[in-house]
Amino acid sequence: MALMKVLVVGAGALGQVFGMWLAAGGAQVSYLVRPGRQHWAAGDGAPVYRLRRRGGAVEQRLRPHQVVTEPAAGQSAGQWDMVWLCVDSTALPGPWTAGLRAATGGATVVTIGQAPQDHAVLTRTWPAEQIVQVRPALLAYPAPLPGERREPGIAYWVPPGSALGVSGTEPRARQVIDALRAGGARARRTRRAGAGDITAARMIPTIAALENAGWSIAATRYAGAARASREALAIAAAPHGRRAPLAAPAWAVALALRVLPLLVPFDLPRYLEAHFTKVSAQTRLMLDGWIAEGAARGLPVTHLRALRAEAAA
Repeated sequence: MALMKVLVVGAGALGQVFGMWLAAGGAQVSYLVRPGRQHWAAGDGAPVYRLRRRGGAVEQRLRPHQVVTEPAAGQSAGQWDMVWLCVDSTALPGPWTAGLRAATGGATVVTIGQAPQDHAVLTRTWPAEQIVQVRPALLAYPAPLPGERREPGIAYWVPPGSALGVSGTEPRARQVIDALRAGGARARRTRRAGAGDITAARMIPTIAALENAGWSIAATRYAGAARASREALAIAAAPHGRRAPLAAPAWAVALALRVLPLLVPFDLPRYLEAHFTKVSAQTRLMLDGWIAEGAARGLPVTHLRALRAEAAA
């Protein structure tokens, strides 16, 4: 069997975890990073910690085949089998994607972004049949969090029973699933159109409300977030001809955010603040996307607008 050659764009928390799984499955994994970051895994590689509810963290080592700042460096054009876009959704419209397409040819393009605009943005550069979407089912962050006793590295936790959702055309979706499973990750095919968009519509309004409340679980306005989520779900379902799924009631979300910190093996409130503050521009991009799409379709966006206005303030 030929060695699978993978290029991971971005060496953030999720990029490192996905790269580690792919490498564990036998792929030759390289990274494309910004100039100045090419030495992040020099020496003995980068530590990645798998967190467990019971017992200490399991340290793993990510040793990339190479780390480059240009997509064609060290590789003949068109020789990549798979390209993983592990970057913020706000970066996808940049002109760099044209150079990446030229260097990677017909490689399977994997996106982990969940913003409603992502697919349309990517199809300006790649054919739709070349794109596979992976819905992350894990929490990952640069360790240590404030107050956490851990050596610097990437920490991640996979909730029990969860699996990465993979959607796209055959055989590319199957290629991605097989590569992930070979490295020990749980992954399954998602055939329902818009599954990633629906997941984001359920979650992001609550994240925005948390941020608007200064990341205080007690002070968050869950009722407004739930109403915004109902609007986002209707908007996310509309392009796929689906009936809008039910949004979780405000009391259920509030209860979950009070109980979950007792169940996860790290400080969940600190994680939410650290991670989603870093990608706050992406959160606003997603809200803007739903508002624009909803307004164009004549769907209600009142509560989404209110949430977005509070974020801007």
